[in-house]
Amino acid sequence: MKYYCNPVNINYRYQFNKDPRTQVLSINREAADPSMICFGGRYYIFASMTLGVWVSDDLANWENHRLPDTLPLYDYAPDVRVIGNYVYLSASKRSKNCNFFRTKDILNGPYEEITGSFPFWDPNLFQDDDGKVYFYWGCASETPIYGVEML
Repeated sequence: MKYYCNPVNINYRYQFNKDPRTQVLSINREAADPSMICFGGRYYIFASMTLGVWVSDDLANWENHRLPDTLPLYDYAPDVRVIGNYVYLSASKRSKNCNFFRTKDILNGPYEEITGSFPFWDPNLFQDDDGKVYFYWGCASETPIYGVEML
């Protein structure tokens, strides 16, 4: 596995938030919890609240592409993983069951929806060296971190 450190200069979205303590409106950059993969020789960054994906061939130049509205693009902490020939995508919702999506073509789809059975926060799909797939989720400051083997 290779690791890269790259100060990515991408066109983040902005949102307007009112501080509940001071009632002052502030402008905040949005694109938390990024998940980056290399798939088919290209790099992809999925981040919270972005409504799309950033794509690069060289980790220096990035272009944003809008993705289908059926994906959880306006949810938090997206997790994207390559397993076999598919890219799997999920994102966080605390109050609704979270679905998974998979595709063989990120930009053009189609995306197959896999119905989830529970809400989760901060998802992480992981394939071990032995080929087994695990799913972890949780936010340690609020709840434990859970994990299950996917069958």
